[in-house]
Amino acid sequence: MIEPYRLLGRNQPRPLLAPGTRLDGTAQNRQSVGVDESRRWVEFGHYLVEQRERLGLKRRDAAKRAKMTDAAWRELEIGRKESFGGIKLLPNPSVDTLKRVADAIEVPYEELLEHVGWKPVPSLTPGDLETVSKSNATLIQKIARLESRDRAVVEKLIDTLLDTP
Repeated sequence: MIEPYRLLGRNQPRPLLAPGTRLDGTAQNRQSVGVDESRRWVEFGHYLVEQRERLGLKRRDAAKRAKMTDAAWRELEIGRKESFGGIKLLPNPSVDTLKRVADAIEVPYEELLEHVGWKPVPSLTPGDLETVSKSNATLIQKIARLESRDRAVVEKLIDTLLDTP
């Protein structure tokens, strides 16, 4: 029986993944372990409301303190935003936005990240930025926010694409 192969890199055959199999070898999807992303954002929204109310702030005042629109703050509080055609999307705030939100509700940035479910992003030194382009630095920061299992998947994918052991 001939197994399905795909030629990659230096024309060395590599077996294709079976349908439904993740790159890390497990059959689980991200939502099957722990809390799914949509639930995490809803819980973060509840936390955000509690912290805002703790300070006696209205939504508009908190948004102004964070230098963001009322609508953007509301999206964080409800845990979703609506796109064109009524499609509901999960929030995708930048690191800078989350830092401003943390300052606005007077909580440590690291505590805010815990409620989002992200790990703190390691800071890059000016020397690092000289050797890494801005787009690469952004990619490094995004990968650093992933859980270790997901980082391993990304590393495996990159190794496969580069054809390195």
